[in-house]
Amino acid sequence: MEVQASLPAEFPSFIKTLVRSNVTGGYWLRLPAQFCKMHLPRHDIIVILEDESREEYKTKYIAENAALSSGWRRFSIAHQLCEDDVLVFQLVGTFKFKVYMVRLNGLAGVDGLFGPPNLDACARGNDYDKKIKIHKDATYFDRVMQDIFGETIQINNLKDLDTTTSFGNAANQYENGRKNLGSDVRCGLRLAGSIANLKEVNSISSFTIVVNGETIDSQLSDYQRVKYYDLCCSQNSFLHENLRKNINSKLAAEIISETINIVDAIRACELLTPLADFEGRDNTLKGFELLGMNVQFLRARVARLMSIAMEAAAVKDPRRKSKVRLEQAHAEEEIDFLKLKLSKSKETKERLDHKIEALKVNVVRHEIVFQEVVNAPW
Repeated sequence: MEVQASLPAEFPSFIKTLVRSNVTGGYWLRLPAQFCKMHLPRHDIIVILEDESREEYKTKYIAENAALSSGWRRFSIAHQLCEDDVLVFQLVGTFKFKVYMVRLNGLAGVDGLFGPPNLDACARGNDYDKKIKIHKDATYFDRVMQDIFGETIQINNLKDLDTTTSFGNAANQYENGRKNLGSDVRCGLRLAGSIANLKEVNSISSFTIVVNGETIDSQLSDYQRVKYYDLCCSQNSFLHENLRKNINSKLAAEIISETINIVDAIRACELLTPLADFEGRDNTLKGFELLGMNVQFLRARVARLMSIAMEAAAVKDPRRKSKVRLEQAHAEEEIDFLKLKLSKSKETKERLDHKIEALKVNVVRHEIVFQEVVNAPW
């Protein structure tokens, strides 16, 4: 994840973790809505995607959906992109993105794993293009690890890294041939701010966001600072305290800003919110988590909301509705039949009531006649 962190701050960028629908079937790639609002027009355009080899691909950007459609399939297939691969998009020109790819399906598929090598520990200038050409050599990964950490780390599969934890523990999860890196500093980690414990912060006025010794409060609005302060208080910790050491202040501010946007979106979501929106937010948070941001609790909330939304969608299944409606129709038919039968029974009852009354009249009449005969004079 050093790729985005090491990019020049003047070029806006974002991280996209691919899901299955991005690389199969419809080949549709939804981009972060906030990024599109800030940097892309509100009408459809042609966007250029440039890979590490400087080969360009034309894709169509659908403004209404904030997504790439036509042309994205060709780019995806050409680079053999898979689910869980991570892409870093850097807007380097008018409607032109430089795309860096981080493969999460094994060493054989690592493309430009650490992006342009302008990190403090591995600046090599033009050597980057040479490294890209030999990335399929397993020893290339070892050399990059040597450059960054000073020691070689053997990894069989990048998925051995547990992305649900912060980078403070991530290095301990490399399984094969790992060596102790010694300290959080060597792992590229840092503690945030001169105030190491949030308990020392009594109010928003004493809350300062410091990343790598640089205060970034001025890059956030008052609303964002207050919201972020509330978030940190809810978790009793600085959410940014484990951000990677090489992350610049602008990127850190963008991460916090987008985190607040996602929090607001979570609060505003409804049961009818598309599942794709939940997936997009989770993918964004997953990328932040890879950079060391403590957003696991937000991902858990998104997962819970998605689960409820999926259950609600199952209830709305047309086949299930059709079955219930059919049963309802049968019940209504039975009610109509019983109503008709009841009506006929009422008519029969009325007819029998009349007969009974007639019989009663006859009995009385015969009683009178009988008494008249009995009492008649001789």
